[in-house]
Amino acid sequence: MKPSDVPWTGATGSPFAAADAPIATDRRLTVKWLGTAGYELRAQGTTLLIDPYLTRYGLWTLLSRRKHGPDVDAIDKHITDADAVLVGHSHFDHVLDVPTIAVKTGAHVYGSESTANLCLASGLPQTQVTAVARGGQTFEVGPFRVRAVPSEHSRFLFGKVPYPGDIPCSCELPMSSNHYKCGQVLSWHIEVGGVSFYHAGSANLIDDAVQFKELDVLMMCTAGRQATDAFIERIIKQTRPNRVLPMHYDNFFQPLDSAMKVLPRTQFGRLVDDVRAVDSTLDVQTLDLSQTVALETKS
Repeated sequence: MKPSDVPWTGATGSPFAAADAPIATDRRLTVKWLGTAGYELRAQGTTLLIDPYLTRYGLWTLLSRRKHGPDVDAIDKHITDADAVLVGHSHFDHVLDVPTIAVKTGAHVYGSESTANLCLASGLPQTQVTAVARGGQTFEVGPFRVRAVPSEHSRFLFGKVPYPGDIPCSCELPMSSNHYKCGQVLSWHIEVGGVSFYHAGSANLIDDAVQFKELDVLMMCTAGRQATDAFIERIIKQTRPNRVLPMHYDNFFQPLDSAMKVLPRTQFGRLVDDVRAVDSTLDVQTLDLSQTVALETKS
């Protein structure tokens, strides 16, 4: 399946359109895919980042277990500002760039205790970091209302979560990729202007923690979904989305500016059939790397 240029029409009745669509500033919401599980949401002068990973080291660099820091040039090229960063778990492809982004932008970081330990070790002040409560937590960032939802990571590595455990408060940067332990896993329910999103950064869930009457957009991790029993069926039934926005299927071992290739063994070509086997009315929309689309909010 290739990225589509067809505008979306969600529960709001307003389409996602090109980034330069003529929408009034106070009603405008933009969504940008940063690759992997990363997104940038902008509304009413506030910027929210989720799992931004721009460094995208090559596979052999990561397997060498050398200590490596963020690619500052890549971050500067793709991140201009941010008010908050949400981190779903603390593997390198979700959190490696976050401390550098927070220093650059002054953004407040929300995530697990592992994420907080990493950020504090980088030199961020305590006032700029929140380790969310293990049972979940709700907070506001400008017009965004955010709820941290307890979740789980896909057990795709021979039935186990890769790099399990927590990042300790004694960690020292830079670190090798295997020291970016998973930590507590969170998903994010985000509401802004009457539009709702659910960001599932790993292909697993805790069913009882995810119960929505309706959802506009499900941002769904696709890598590793085969390791989770009935993942697509379960997450669609629990979130009841109007749209599915797949993510974490691109080959994040290649630079963000290179031609997109699908991560091996994702079975991405089957994704639409898998989704519509659960709900034949659902639309599945893909974005190009770094593509921005716009949506008119309800309020």
